[in-house]
Amino acid sequence: MGKETVILTDGASLPVVEEFFSLQGEGFQTGKAAYFIRLGGCDIGCSWCDSRFSWNPDLYAMIETQSIIDRVIESGADSVVITGGEPLMWTLDLLCHELKSKNICTFIETSGAYPLSGSWDWICLSPKKICHQPMKSVKLLMS
Repeated sequence: MGKETVILTDGASLPVVEEFFSLQGEGFQTGKAAYFIRLGGCDIGCSWCDSRFSWNPDLYAMIETQSIIDRVIESGADSVVITGGEPLMWTLDLLCHELKSKNICTFIETSGAYPLSGSWDWICLSPKKICHQPMKSVKLLMS
């Protein structure tokens, strides 16, 4: 993907790399069970990235968001971690709205390189070498 690429959709479908139920292994939520959703797409290209396989969203099928939500509900999870790649390359409002309507907490792991979409109970910000303007909300928090 080129550095000028910006991917946004209405959020009705998302490029899912993988989904799984596990324990959160790092940060404030360490040890808590959660359903993880890794989305494809990242144009930042950090040399130390541990999920380079997720960078090209064209390698992954666009999955209907309702199908993703159904699997989360079936898992029995009370929280979801959205990660990537860079998940905020995609519009996440629909996903978050539907999960929250089922009383499921939403967490995101992001570089902050794209505008915030969705409604989040926890944001794990991991700044990288940014080729885009950082989120305004992040800039305010860091000031």
